[in-house]
Parts: sequence; structure tokens; C-alpha cells
Amino acid sequence: MEESTGANDIPAQPKTDRLALRRAVDKLGWKWVTRHTVAIRLEREFLFGPRKVQLRGRVTVPMPADMTNAAGEAALAQLAEPRINAFRVSVQRTIARTLSEPDDVSAEHVYERSDFFEALHDAEHGLAQTYQALADRRLDDRVEAELGLTFYLEALRTETRTFEYFVGPTNSGKTHAAIEMLRASKTGVYLAPLRLLALEIYERLNDLGVATSLVTGEERMLHPYARHVSSTVEMIDLHAPLDLAVVDEAQMLEDPQRGWAWTQAIAGVNARHVVLCGSVEGLRAAQRLTKHLGVTLTIRKFQRKNALRVVPAIKLGALQPGDAVVAFSRKAVVELQVDIATRGFTSAAIYGALSPLVRRREADRFRTGAADILVATDAIGLGLNLPIRRVVFSAVDKWDGTEMRELATSEIRQLAGRAGRYGMHEEGLVTAFHEKDVQLLEASIAAPPVNADERPIWIAPTDEHLRRLSAIIATKRVSRLLRFFQTRVLQRSDEGMRIADLTDQIEVAGALESSDAFLRLPLDVRCAYGRAPVNTRGPGLAILARWGETHASGGSVLGTEIQSASGARDRLLGFEDKSRLATLYLWLAQRFPNTYINHDAVVRARDTIDADIAAALLKNGAKSKKRNGAHPVRRMADGRIPQRAFEKKPAFNKKKLPKTKR
Repeated sequence: MEESTGANDIPAQPKTDRLALRRAVDKLGWKWVTRHTVAIRLEREFLFGPRKVQLRGRVTVPMPADMTNAAGEAALAQLAEPRINAFRVSVQRTIARTLSEPDDVSAEHVYERSDFFEALHDAEHGLAQTYQALADRRLDDRVEAELGLTFYLEALRTETRTFEYFVGPTNSGKTHAAIEMLRASKTGVYLAPLRLLALEIYERLNDLGVATSLVTGEERMLHPYARHVSSTVEMIDLHAPLDLAVVDEAQMLEDPQRGWAWTQAIAGVNARHVVLCGSVEGLRAAQRLTKHLGVTLTIRKFQRKNALRVVPAIKLGALQPGDAVVAFSRKAVVELQVDIATRGFTSAAIYGALSPLVRRREADRFRTGAADILVATDAIGLGLNLPIRRVVFSAVDKWDGTEMRELATSEIRQLAGRAGRYGMHEEGLVTAFHEKDVQLLEASIAAPPVNADERPIWIAPTDEHLRRLSAIIATKRVSRLLRFFQTRVLQRSDEGMRIADLTDQIEVAGALESSDAFLRLPLDVRCAYGRAPVNTRGPGLAILARWGETHASGGSVLGTEIQSASGARDRLLGFEDKSRLATLYLWLAQRFPNTYINHDAVVRARDTIDADIAAALLKNGAKSKKRNGAHPVRRMADGRIPQRAFEKKPAFNKKKLPKTKR
């Protein structure tokens, strides 16, 4: 009885013949696979410049008719040599494509697998990665040597300057003291984290008789006789000689997104005396920075001018005029406004999506008493001066762009410290809607400052850095240049510096550079577009790409999208999108006035849009005439609402009335 081989119906070998064949295979050092195939070990050695590459493994071949080494070699050559030659050519092409200079690294690479072709495949990919790593290392060395980022700080300013740090909590008078110094100086600049705060100091200095100009990303209000400037920190003029520079909210040095601007301002401002104002966390960051600059930082301590006290948790109905409720999203702010209105209060709202003008209007409504309650995000933590008596946390966790996390101790202190405006309240009160949150507030405010882990100094590439890098890596795409900076530059530096988070800039630049026409614009123009203040998660990015393409084609951008109807289902959200577009247009018009020619019309349109936003917020925050069908709430003589007004009254039930006898 003979075995059948299946489809080909090849007669099987007798058992005695198979045993003899197996013995012959073993004797030759081959490996039996099937009765028709064997695996023969193959070793090859290659030289690619100074590198030796060894490949080892077995190749499965048809069973040779002649059981000799010569027959095996012939079978191997027929199957393996074409693949080996292709491998050799592929590696040589990789070397030519990847390396601009000859390989100068002596090394031995061994790829041993059970299957020779698997070793061949792994060697091809492994060598490609090896040569790419060599090319990257050479490029990194060249960037490090030619770009000068290791000496970034020293290159900004070398003149002799004095540095002073005013450290203290909120309501300690440190910024007031710095402004008084600025007022007494012949020339100076105030650098703020927010346009609203820059505007506040601009008005304050002018009211004090100090001629001051305002410079922000989207507007310039230049006083003809000004020798002082109030500016957002990103808009600093590093060349103007000054007697004094005041840099506020210095703890922003540790912010991965915007910290580079504080680094640039502190290291590069051309002022004989530099005053930094900030928290204890900011002091530690400033000490690291000034140590790198090789200068002495003098510290002046300030104490809070009135007490800050944590009080038991309250219900929403126990809010009182002068309270500020802190939430951590736009949605939460709007919902709280509606809930507060049903309790008989008026409210104002401040959150990041609002334009500076609307935020100012809302702040003024609360400041003047037109709104009883302020509902705001943590935007109020950055220096805004508001008459808040009590700060109420609606939550103690927030989404930070990556995950939901509990507020840090420094964040709680910064926000809680806004309670109790000095000169208006004897003490500031802090609480929350949940008792467990109050416990965290107490622990955070009472906790002594701790030494934080050493953190990097954040820096960002300038246009000059991008231009020089463009020549080194041979690309003119800003998105690629920024990505190279983000992932490759300073990775091996021990200077304690790191490139700031450029994710949004990379996304903006990539969207713009999808247009061939836009790529024809000069590099510095495309760099400016990459820094444009556009929301990457709304319609603004697509509109900016259209504007950029129009600019590249030599046309004029009118900004008609700003005045067109919004497709948003949420009218307030639609108004906010339009307001952001107007701000984006004005930012670009300041830089490219010959292209963005509709400045005045867009200003008028933004005023109208901001008025619509203010009206919508006013409607959200307007107190209800009736609260859930009850009588209007009556206030006490001091304006407060009695707690009993919020106690739920029993519903009227006709069934419980006594029956009348007829």
C-alpha cells in the first residue's frame, strides 16, 4: 500500500527509502522539512563601507536529486542569490539616499534568524534605521553647532542689568508697588499675561498723568508723547532701551505653552532694571532662569494685606452679592448663570472664549454692582482686579488638554487669593459647593510652600532660528521646521532648556501649507501666519487657510466671513466664533495692512458681535421675575437674600383641603 501525495498524486517513497533519505539529509547537516523539501543553512557576509554585515539562517529548497553539498549549493544559489543581490542594491541605495557624507562608523551587524530570508528582511530594515540614525545624529550635531540654541539666553542680552523679584500672594500689593516704580521711571514697560490686564494698567498710568501706549496682538493705541508702554508679554520690543521693565505673573515661566514668552521677555528686555512680580512658584522658576543668565536676583517679600479664610460649604441658593463662582469650562459657566438666575440673582460671566472687550464689560458689570454674582473660569486668576468678597469653587478638578486632574495647590491659592479686595473687604472668604472640596481648599491654602522638582526653562524658536534651520535641513515648510524643533532640538542639551509646546503652531502651519500658492510666500510671512491666534478646533483654521491663499495670490482679504450668518446651533457659541475671527483678522491686519484692508469695518463688526455676546450673557445672567413659580425674592436692607427664601415651600394640593358640607 502506497501513500498518496494529494493533488499531484505523486507516489510516496517506500518507508525504507525515506529512512535512508533522512539519514543522508542529517549527514549533510541539512534539516528535513517534508519528504520533498529540506532547509539548508546559509551564511553571507557583506561590507558596506566600514560596516560588516553577517546574515545567518536556513533556506528551504526542493529536495536535491543528488544528495551532495554541491547539489545543495546549486539549489541555494537558484533561490537565494536573486534576493541577496536585491538586498545589496537596496542597502547601497539607502546609503546614497540617506547619507550626504560617507559612512565613517566601523561596526559589525549580525542578523541570525531561523529563516535566512527573514534575516535578510530584518537586515534591510535595520540598516536603513542605522543609516537614518547616523544621518540624524550628524544633523543634530550640525544644528547644535550652527543654530546656537545652547546659547539662546546669553544671545538675547549681554548688557549689565539688575533684577528684582516681588514675591507674595494675591492682594499683597506687589504689582501696585511695581507700578509705582514704573510711574516714577523716565521710560518703562509693563508686560501682562492678558490684554485686559494690559489695558487696565494702560488706563491707570494715563489717569495718573503718565503718558502710556497700549500694544497687544490685535491693536496699538499709541500716545504721541508716551515714554511708557503697557503690553502683552508676547508683544515686547526687545530693542527699545528702557529704565525699568515690570514683568507680571512671573509664575507663567513654568507654563509649557506660553512660558517661552516670559523667558524671552526676562532674558531679552533692554531695561537697566527688571522687576518680576509673582508667586513663590514663580520665584523658583525665576531663580533658575537668572542663574543661567549669570545675574543676581534680589528678592522683596510682600504679605497679604487682609486675611483669607476658608468657610464651610454652601448651597447654590446661599450665594450672595459679591461672590465669584469659579468653574472650569465655558459650558459650566453658562449653565451656572442660568441656575443662578432662577435664584433671583443677576450674574456676569468671564471665560476664555470671550473677546477682551466683552470680558471687560462683564467685569465692569460686576465691579459696578450691575451684576450680583461673577461666574468665571480660572481666567480671573491672572491679575484681574475685581471686588470679590467670596470665591466659591464649583469644582476642584479640570481638563488640562490631556486629562481631568485635580487642581494643583498653586492654582487653588492663585484663585482663592482673589477673594477679599483690599480696601473693600476686611477679609477674603473661600468655599465650595461640596464639603469634600472645602477640605482640599483648606489643605492647599494652609500648606507651606514646597520645593518643586527642577523644571525646564521653556524657549521657542525665532524667525531667525527657523530661517537658519531651513538651510540646514533643506526644507522651507514651516510645519516641518517646527516639528523638527519640537522633537529634535535640545534633546541632548544639559542646559535645562526645552522647546515649548508647538503643537498648535504645527497644526496651523500644516493646514496653511496644504496650498501650493501659500508656499510661495516668504518664510517670515509664513512664520507669522503660523503664530496667528486661531482656534484649531473651530471653523477658524479653514478660514485662515483661505485668507492665506488669497494673500499669496496677491488679493485683498475683506473678512466677509465675519459678517455672514453663523451656522452654529448655539447662538452664543456662534457669536463667540465670529468674535474670534474678528480678532484674528485684526491681528493679521496689524502685520499685513496691504492685504487685510478692511480694518475699520471689521472693528465695527466686532463691536456689533461683542454687543450681541454681551446681550446673550446678560440674558443668561438676568434674574428671573419668578423663581420656579414662587413669589419674587425679597432682599434684606444690605442687599443679601435671606436663606429662608431658598427653602422649598410645600406645593398647594386641593385634595388636602377640608371638604365643605352642603
